[in-house]
Amino acid sequence: MKALHHPLLLLVLLSAQTGAAEHRIENANVIPMTGEGVLEGHSVLVRDGLIAAICAPGAPCGGDDAEVIDGAGKFLIPGLIDMHAHTNPGDPSAVDGETWEMLQRIQSQQLRQYVMFGVTTLRDTAGGPVNLEVRERIERGEAFGPRLFTAFGAMDGNPPLHAATTPFASREAAAAYVFNTAAAGYDFVKIYSTLRRPVFDAIVDAAEEVGLAVVGHVPMPIDVEYALQRGMRSIEHLSGYDIACAGPEAGLQPIMADVYQGMNYCTPEKIRKLAEMTARYDVWNCPTLIVQDNVKSEWDRHTGFDEEEARYTPPMLRYFQAYLYEIFLPRARAGLKAARTPRMALVKALNDAGAPLLLGTDTTASGYNVHQELALLVESGLTPYQALTAATSEPARYFERVGEFGTIVPGGSADLVLLDGNPLTDIENSRGIAGVMLRGDWWPRPRIERELASLQAEYARDAAVLEEQGRGAP
Repeated sequence: MKALHHPLLLLVLLSAQTGAAEHRIENANVIPMTGEGVLEGHSVLVRDGLIAAICAPGAPCGGDDAEVIDGAGKFLIPGLIDMHAHTNPGDPSAVDGETWEMLQRIQSQQLRQYVMFGVTTLRDTAGGPVNLEVRERIERGEAFGPRLFTAFGAMDGNPPLHAATTPFASREAAAAYVFNTAAAGYDFVKIYSTLRRPVFDAIVDAAEEVGLAVVGHVPMPIDVEYALQRGMRSIEHLSGYDIACAGPEAGLQPIMADVYQGMNYCTPEKIRKLAEMTARYDVWNCPTLIVQDNVKSEWDRHTGFDEEEARYTPPMLRYFQAYLYEIFLPRARAGLKAARTPRMALVKALNDAGAPLLLGTDTTASGYNVHQELALLVESGLTPYQALTAATSEPARYFERVGEFGTIVPGGSADLVLLDGNPLTDIENSRGIAGVMLRGDWWPRPRIERELASLQAEYARDAAVLEEQGRGAP
């Protein structure tokens, strides 16, 4: 298989930001995510942004010049990975200058906030040229944020399901778009919901030719097993399984009102067969359970408000949440909520069958939602370790980057999260972050709190600007 990614440079300039070329996290309980186990009381030596050594209790581990981080009683895990993010600010030609400045600021805010919640790698599934620029700046150490993999805009059929996608009616135009995506340096191709088989095939053929993965929604007109046979690398939102459960007699169409409603036709037997079928193919599922879990009925929309989540959502992005209410009408939202049980059952069945999972959020409270998604994976029936694999080692395997990130191994990137409690006994302990290391740059809890306070101040200023413009948060 050809490479699935644009080459990323390891950052070695970050040590200058902390004043130390070496760090040593001492006496921590290391959860390397190379297997279900804990290395008790071990120390981890970090040099120039890489894990230089993992040392047993009492063994020498690095020189006297290393900055010592006390890990006693704490638990060290790899940096978390959000495999379905959206951070691209869009097209500057579509908005006025002041709005564009705010959109760019929001991207910076999102990237910074991700790190504060322990997320050190992102897969942006609908990016654009700005993402390429930001990715390069992050790689050079000129911008702050997680390691970034990015697609170009999502490809859909004509007419498209969503206005933000690019519609394609001909095989030739679709193939040309894929070739241009590869030439520009994007990491993969994202597809959407209304593509029909001839154009879908053209996309997959072109992507195979240029060595790009195809990820996204299984288009509603395409049989899910056919999509897997053609080599889709990852399925987002459990799309395709809903149509398979419903069958043709349900008459579901590639329109917003019918999206994911087929989950309500799933039975335990249908789910078992779909999971076993999926396990025969080299494909990952990114369920994004938090998306549907955040859906509100029309009543709850006007009576319920999650203040903590709102704190971590840039004010302008709340408009996107309001937009969702416009495209998903009350009846459709009720169907999404009703399918919670079969959706979670499918996640567990996929895991039990050996079909790998990826953690993704597709939401706007950057980083904060990752910990909600971990909890939802466990609620679905996964063990905490299995949920953590979806946020660490499985993304690395998906990218064919095992040993570079997603695990704690010598030679790997020093992307680490130090926790106060053991996440293997209670996944909620993933929220208790004592510190984050981003490619060797150490962020202890006080530094994290200062950055989060700075972000809160920025959100307050942005909210005030929107209020002055008559665009107060809905």
